[in-house]
Amino acid sequence: MRRDFLHTFSIKMLLAFVVVLCSYSTSYAQEDNASEKTIYTYHQDQYPTGFDNYMMATYYYNGRKVYNIRGYVASYSKDLISSLKINPSGTSYALLTENGDESKINIFDLWKAERLLGKVKKVENATAIAYTADARNLVVATPSEILVCDARTFEVLESFATPIVANKIVLSANNYYIAASNGSRLIVWNFDNKNIRKEFTYNANVNDMAFSDDSQRFAVLTDDGKLSIYNTNSYLEDRTYDAMGYALDCDFNTDGKYISVVCSGTRIAIINLLDETDRLFLSEEQGGITEAHFVLDGHGKQFLMYNTAENLIYRKMVELTPNYSRLLADELDTKMNDWMKQMPDESLEDYRLRVNDETRVEQMKLYEQEIATRMADDIAINSLTDITLGSYNTESNMLSVNLGELPTIYLEVPSEDVGDFSNTEDLEFINVKYGLTSDDKFELIYADVRNKTTGKVYTYNNLERRSLELLELEEDFVPLEVIQQSNIQEVKLQEIKETVMAEAKEQNTISDHTNIAVKTRVDSTTNADGEKIMNFVTDVNYTVEKGFSAQEDFGPGKYKAEESGAAMSMLKIIKQALEGEFASYVKSGKRLIIKIHGMADAMPIHGKIAYDGSYGEYVGEPIYKGDIGSNTLSNLSLTKADGITQNEQLAFVRALGVKDYIAKNIEGLDTMDTDYSYYIEVTSGKGGEYRRISVQLIFVDAF
Repeated sequence: MRRDFLHTFSIKMLLAFVVVLCSYSTSYAQEDNASEKTIYTYHQDQYPTGFDNYMMATYYYNGRKVYNIRGYVASYSKDLISSLKINPSGTSYALLTENGDESKINIFDLWKAERLLGKVKKVENATAIAYTADARNLVVATPSEILVCDARTFEVLESFATPIVANKIVLSANNYYIAASNGSRLIVWNFDNKNIRKEFTYNANVNDMAFSDDSQRFAVLTDDGKLSIYNTNSYLEDRTYDAMGYALDCDFNTDGKYISVVCSGTRIAIINLLDETDRLFLSEEQGGITEAHFVLDGHGKQFLMYNTAENLIYRKMVELTPNYSRLLADELDTKMNDWMKQMPDESLEDYRLRVNDETRVEQMKLYEQEIATRMADDIAINSLTDITLGSYNTESNMLSVNLGELPTIYLEVPSEDVGDFSNTEDLEFINVKYGLTSDDKFELIYADVRNKTTGKVYTYNNLERRSLELLELEEDFVPLEVIQQSNIQEVKLQEIKETVMAEAKEQNTISDHTNIAVKTRVDSTTNADGEKIMNFVTDVNYTVEKGFSAQEDFGPGKYKAEESGAAMSMLKIIKQALEGEFASYVKSGKRLIIKIHGMADAMPIHGKIAYDGSYGEYVGEPIYKGDIGSNTLSNLSLTKADGITQNEQLAFVRALGVKDYIAKNIEGLDTMDTDYSYYIEVTSGKGGEYRRISVQLIFVDAF
């Protein structure tokens, strides 16, 4: 049979499919519980000429046919297929086919066999295709132009000239950059203004290129076996790796700490970009490897997916450690943003004494130690039970102490006490603190070492080492006057909140059982030209206590913002702020990013909730699954005819109601370059307290 059950899957079954995918294999599933290594192998009758992934779903092509992971035909073409790209939201895939000098771009449904959704018309001699990371655009290269098409209507929206005939194009996840290559030439454009950002000419042909998921790094692989890594702020080369064999393909892992390189048909290298001594090599005797992609399953577990001559292979990458430096930086930012707020009862004089350039650095050090010490956890505990003693320097009185996986420390011990250190089991480490090194490894930076036999305590103190995070963040410090301005505005936002809530309580639309939270901060970042900018970020959200949601928030099956006293109170706060105290940020032509988080509980929907179409109709609308900050892209459909049958749709339509109010009722936003995105979450709990909305507004380059 040509139609597999995957073809008839609706998009709402995607996550279930991902779970199933990890439970069985066409050929075999090999699992070693002791090492937690898991490999899934899917035998294929056709050798993949090329492939693409949506999470764990893989579609590949050979000749004139497209196959899914289990080898069933997903679509046919009369012409030879030269490229396949899956829409990042998981709705469809684009096929580039060629017949002599002619080319076609057809878009097929990802989940229904041979269902043609549309064609990109008026395109001649297309040479490469790629989707933007937000799934909104399909980008097409021709011999003379780069075309930007709407990913749902397939209409060409804009175009710009290219001096090369691109055989490959890639885009950064933040939509800042588009890169195209042909032979030894590679060009990076600013995707917003279409100006050339950087042009490279190599001594060899470009085989592959990739942006990291955070868009901070750009990798270029050339057929002389070189891998070049660039910082996208400057496009200056950070490092180069030689001896990459045939250098066929490369891909960053999800947190940007590692990159895979297909060195040959039988060998893949996994390189730790923070520690050059850390490399993993995977070998496949049967050969045939051409590509390797990092993918996530439905539980957020990371796999490396690659092809061989006979199989598609998914290998769980349990050997790869998290990017601790990034995790530390994210938490450090959050803690510092809170610490730099002016306290409610704190005078301006006291605030300036507490928060200044010197105290900010010291507080960062303290937070860094606190976060790193908590993160070290099992790694550190195991290392402190694997102690061996090294040499003793009689001139400096320093005894080297080896701590398992951690770097060696040097403990000051008087010469007369050295004999007391014969038994390492007598040593007890107290008040331990850890830090991170520049190669993303934990190190001991403070400990009181007690000899349990003699009772003597020796202190190891390296707290004054230059902080890892300070190395990166000193240049990114937000000026204190800007922080103080943000603090003042947050106080004013709090005042607006209290006024709006008091009025709502008088009108009995909410009570003390509804709580609205407001917060502001300033983020230092860079724009697409690599220039330092500062974004003004405002978060507004609410909670309603259990048992009061039906009266003060959305009732069961309700979705219009006007039907929620809590949602309308939140929106009135935003309106008053943007038309009043924050009006200076509402500037014509400036960019504003609005992220709306819509939630629904797990109460099942029986039958269908009517949708009146007041917010428009959506088919395959890109949405993010999870709270604000999630990058798990999916899609939802909402039409008047079909109504609302899923909790995800209910959360989505609540978010649409918020967008509708903001767009129609706040003056000046229609003159801004406003970008809305939706974050949809269905909780595991049941009850009205889970039906709520939150909004984040990011005024880009506000200062």
